[in-house]
Amino acid sequence: MRCLASSLVLALVASLTSASPITDGEVKEFLAREDSSIRPLHFARRDSTGYETRHLRPEAFMPREKRDSTPDVGQMATFTSGVPEPTRGALGATFLANSNHQIDAQNVDNVAAPTTDAGTVPNLKWSMSLSHTRLLQGGWVREQVITDLPPSKDLAGAEIRLAPNAYRELHWHRVAEWGYILGGTGRLTAIDENGKNFISDIKGPSNGTDPDIYYFPPGVPHSIQALDEGLEILLIFTDGNFDATGTTFMLSDWLVHTPLEVVAKNMGLNTSVLANMPPKDPYIYESTVPPPALGHADEEAVASPDGTVPASQFVFELSKQERTVAPGGGGWVKIQDSVTNFPISTSLASALVFVEPNGLREMHWHNNDEWLYIISGTARATAFAGSSTARTFDFQVCAVCYASAS
Repeated sequence: MRCLASSLVLALVASLTSASPITDGEVKEFLAREDSSIRPLHFARRDSTGYETRHLRPEAFMPREKRDSTPDVGQMATFTSGVPEPTRGALGATFLANSNHQIDAQNVDNVAAPTTDAGTVPNLKWSMSLSHTRLLQGGWVREQVITDLPPSKDLAGAEIRLAPNAYRELHWHRVAEWGYILGGTGRLTAIDENGKNFISDIKGPSNGTDPDIYYFPPGVPHSIQALDEGLEILLIFTDGNFDATGTTFMLSDWLVHTPLEVVAKNMGLNTSVLANMPPKDPYIYESTVPPPALGHADEEAVASPDGTVPASQFVFELSKQERTVAPGGGGWVKIQDSVTNFPISTSLASALVFVEPNGLREMHWHNNDEWLYIISGTARATAFAGSSTARTFDFQVCAVCYASAS
C-alpha cells in the first residue's frame, strides 16, 4: 500500500506519532506563549474558537483560496448522546444494544468515519497495551509482531523493562535491532564482527532533554544492563515475523543444548563450573550487585586483543542533535540516518518529531515502509491506499501505526 494523506487530517498524525517524550511540557510552553485561552482542539471545534491551524509546510506554499466543499470536510462527528454512536449526519443509526464505549471513545473514526473514507483498508493500528506481557524475573517484555498487525511484514516492535541491576542476557539476531530509551539508564555491551569489544552507557529523557538511541546490525552479540531505577526501551526489528524460529539466539540457550563436555572444552573450563546453567534461557537475569554508576562504563570494560569499538558507532545521543524547526511553524524534527549522521544504521532511518497542538504534518508518502509510535499525546491519521480507498485512525500513547510502501 502506498500511504498518502487524503486530507490535512492524516498529515497531523504522521508526525505526531513520533512525538517527543517531553511533549507535555512543550505543549504547556506553547499554550502559555500563544494564548491561555487556546486549548487542543479537533476539527469540529476549531472554527468556533477562531484559532487557525498552523502547518509544517511554509506558508508560501499553502493555497490562498479555499476550495468548494460540502459541510462535512472530514472533521470528527459530533455525538449528541454523550457517547460515540455510529451516526454521521443523516447516515447510520444509534446503538440499540450495548457497545464498549471506552474503546469507541478512543476510536471515534471507527464508529463514525469521515465521508472521505472509502473502500477497504486493512487495520494499520496496534496498541502495545493490547499485547501479551511476559512477566520475568527482573522485568517484562511485550511485542507487536505480524500476528498482531498483519500489514507490518518488514518491521516489528517491542517494549522491554529491566528492574534495577537486571540485564538482558547476551544474545544476537539475524535482523537489525534499533532501540529508543523511553526511561531510566542502562549499559550496553557488544562484540562486533571483527572481535572488538564495545561498552557504553545509555540514558532516557531527563530535565527536558531527548534520550539516546542505539542500533546493532544483524549478528552482533549484545547485552543490556539496567542502572539506578531501571530501564525501559522501545525496540524495532527489521522483520515483522520476529518470533519466527531462528530470529534470536540466546547464549545460555545455545550452551544448555550443547553437551557440557563440548562447552567445557571450548572454554577451557571444568564441567563443574557449568553445572548451574539454567535449563531454559531466562531472557532477563536479576542481579543484586549494582554495577559502576552511570558514566563509569569503562570500569567494566574487558580488554580485547582486537581492540574496542567507540561508543558513537552504536549509540546516537539525540540530546546533542539540533532541532530542525519546520519552515511553516508548528513543530520540529530530528532525523537520524546512515547517510548524514548515524553511519551504522543502514537498515533503518528514524525521526523524532514534535507537533504543536492543532499542527498538521503535510500530505506525503514514502518509497519505504514507515513504523510509527506515539510517545506522548494523541493524533488522527488517514491512510489513502489508492483505487479510491481510504481509512481514518485515532491514536493514543503507546499506539503503533504501520504504513506500507507497496
